[in-house]
Amino acid sequence: MANCLLAPINWVWMDGVAFSGGDWAPTLPLAGLATADPYEVARATSADAEDTVLTVDLGAQRLLDVVALLYANLSPAARIRVTTDEGYDSGWRDAYPVTHAPVGGYLPFGRPSADGRMPEDERDPRGVGWLLQLDAAVTATTVTLEVDDEGNPAGYVQAGVLFVAKAERPRINIANGFSLLPVEEATVRRSRAGTLLGRRQWQRKRLAGAFRWQHRDVALAQWYEAARMAGRTRPILFSAVTDMGHHADRMTLLGYLDEPTPVEHARFRYYGWPFAVTEV
Repeated sequence: MANCLLAPINWVWMDGVAFSGGDWAPTLPLAGLATADPYEVARATSADAEDTVLTVDLGAQRLLDVVALLYANLSPAARIRVTTDEGYDSGWRDAYPVTHAPVGGYLPFGRPSADGRMPEDERDPRGVGWLLQLDAAVTATTVTLEVDDEGNPAGYVQAGVLFVAKAERPRINIANGFSLLPVEEATVRRSRAGTLLGRRQWQRKRLAGAFRWQHRDVALAQWYEAARMAGRTRPILFSAVTDMGHHADRMTLLGYLDEPTPVEHARFRYYGWPFAVTEV
C-alpha cells in the first residue's frame, strides 16, 4: 500500500484564485496564503472565530484529497474544520493531534512529553503546519477553512501557505526508513581581532527516502512526473505521515525535490531510486 504522500501541484497557486471571508488585516491579506514564501503571511484582525474563517475560490472545479495550512501561529488548543461547496465536511480536527512520544524523548533536549505533543521550543519559529488527508478524493470549486483558536495568546491567527491538492501516494518501502536531517546554514567566522562572529539560521528539514523494490523505470517515472508537474520554481508538499500516529508537523514539509541519484547496475535491476525533499 501507499505509505507516503507527495503533492506536486497546489491549486491555490493557479491563476483565477480568489479569497473571501473573515476579517483580515489590509496590510496582511489572504492573498499572502497564495505564495510559497513562509514570511508572506495572512493575519486575521483578531482570534475571534468569525474573523478567522476563510474561503478560497479555486477558479474551476478541482479534484483534491489534501488540505494543509502551513507556517501558522496556531495554539495547542486550535481546531480546524474544512468544508467545500460540493458537500464535503471534515468536522472539527485538532491542529495539534496527540501523537506518540519518542522513546528517548524529543530532540534536541531528550525530554518526555506529558501530552504527546511536540514541545514548543522544537517548533519551527515560522509557525506550525496542519495537514488534512481526505479518505477519498472529492471535487470542489470553493474550499472553506474555519479556525477555532480564540484563546490564541497572540490575539490573532496568521498563516503563511494554504495548500489544496490532489496528492500521489507512491509505494515506498517504509521498512527501509526515511532520513530526516537538518540543513545547516549557520555561519561562523573569526574577525581580524580574533573575535568569533556567527549568524544563526533556523535549521530547515531534509527528508530523504527511496522508491525501493520497484522496477527502475517505474521509480524513475514517478520522480520525473512529480518534477515535471511541480517544475523547478514551485515547491511540493511531501509527507511521510501515513496516519496520525506521528506528528504531522515533524514529518510533513513544503520543499523542493532534489536531483535524483542515478541507479547503479541498472542492467541488473537494482531496485533503489533515492530521492530527497529540502524544506523551503
